[in-house]
Amino acid sequence: MSGMRLSLITSKSAEYMVKRVVDNYKNGNIDLKVIALPVPVISILDTLTISRIIERRRKILEELMESDIIILPGLVRGSSEEIERIVKKDVYKGPKSLGNLSYVLDFIEKGGKLDKLKSAEEVLGEITPRLEYRKAFSISGVDIPLRGPPVILVTEIDPSIAVERVEKISKRYVSDGADILIVGSTINSRIMETVKKIRITKKASVPIIAEATTRSQIESFLKEGIDGISITAEDALKYIDYFPRGITLIIGSREFRYIKAAYESLSKRDINIIIDPVVGMPCLDFIESLSRYIKASKNIEAPLLFSAADAVEEIEADTHGSHALLATMAVEIGASLYLVVEESYKSYRATAEAREALRVAETACSLKSSPRGLYSNLLILKQAKKPMEIQKKSAETIGYIPPKYSSDEYVQINVDHEEKVIIVTYKKGGKEVFSLKGSHALSLARELIKRAYLSREHIAYIGYELSKAEIALMLGKAYIQDEPIISVPWRSESNE
Repeated sequence: MSGMRLSLITSKSAEYMVKRVVDNYKNGNIDLKVIALPVPVISILDTLTISRIIERRRKILEELMESDIIILPGLVRGSSEEIERIVKKDVYKGPKSLGNLSYVLDFIEKGGKLDKLKSAEEVLGEITPRLEYRKAFSISGVDIPLRGPPVILVTEIDPSIAVERVEKISKRYVSDGADILIVGSTINSRIMETVKKIRITKKASVPIIAEATTRSQIESFLKEGIDGISITAEDALKYIDYFPRGITLIIGSREFRYIKAAYESLSKRDINIIIDPVVGMPCLDFIESLSRYIKASKNIEAPLLFSAADAVEEIEADTHGSHALLATMAVEIGASLYLVVEESYKSYRATAEAREALRVAETACSLKSSPRGLYSNLLILKQAKKPMEIQKKSAETIGYIPPKYSSDEYVQINVDHEEKVIIVTYKKGGKEVFSLKGSHALSLARELIKRAYLSREHIAYIGYELSKAEIALMLGKAYIQDEPIISVPWRSESNE
């Protein structure tokens, strides 16, 4: 795409900010031009209106016709084909957020194609890289590559999850991107309880594998028509005669010799084998475990399972960052499957995080580049680029102003993560007057001030607290009124 001429359509009010991004974008292969329409806000317009504005302004039309590609703001409604009819050039939807523009430009420069109806964020979030691979076998319609990418996402239903919660959780795992589900169990798990979980999980309509440690577990689970068994390599050798032909086995061990012995014996019996060299625990045997994967990949002709569970659970950090790094390791090692277990609450929604992490890693692999510059939904609390500096204006510095409390009226705010709503209760004279609930903080604030006469200071406070509650709801964090929801490891602001 050398020497590509690309025009970015924006409004007069946003022209300065867009040009700042363009000026900081360092890529000699794209000739960028910012073209501002004589409108204050472009995002509220539709493509038909924009096409009429362009058609009536000859100078703007001529500039656009000199471009190879024209990009619209992603918030504009309608199809960009309305504008294509006027400018006779390819017109696509760009990002909704200006902060994502540099990622979108990188994507275009690398040969990516945007959409005429969807925003760039929607397109980039749905990229399915074209990856050539050799299929090892299929599990109920899901192709398992001998070496990834692509990487099949597997989520385990932790043994501690109660039977009555399995249906809801298994559906969520699949909705979040799981291709295969494992019903977890331990040597102490009640067989019939695990059997009930298997029956419920089968409703999710994805391949089901059960974890087993005893002969009775193996026999009982196989009777339920499961697709496979997850077992240690040592136990696989011990119970080799109980596995039927065509079944899939995930065999794991920290000892390479056991994996190799089990593979050699089981492969003679027409059994589909996935090997799990076991990802080690950080600071104990994590690095050593990676060498097992490399050795297994070179010496055993079977798909590799990369289990992120132990590594993620043992690191006291947000799991989306851990999965971002582990997914790139899995792709580079050539793992065929990536295992997630949402064992503790801190790893809640880790399936969705892993799905996104694998997408980014697979996309980078397909482009033969690092993941840097690829749009990622894993940048939740930070962003890749430093925030743009605003034009300096003289402003009066305001220090801390203590709140004015009223003992007569009070607004109580809570977050119900189970129902996924914010609850706002208005009290007066110690008694509840009314209560509202919803997931949109601004709408709740609007309805609240319609129903209750509040001072301007109280309204400002409610808006502040409701925005915190909405962020807490989105992040799955505890919300306590008047308390911060995000803590950071640094104590003071830095200009660097």
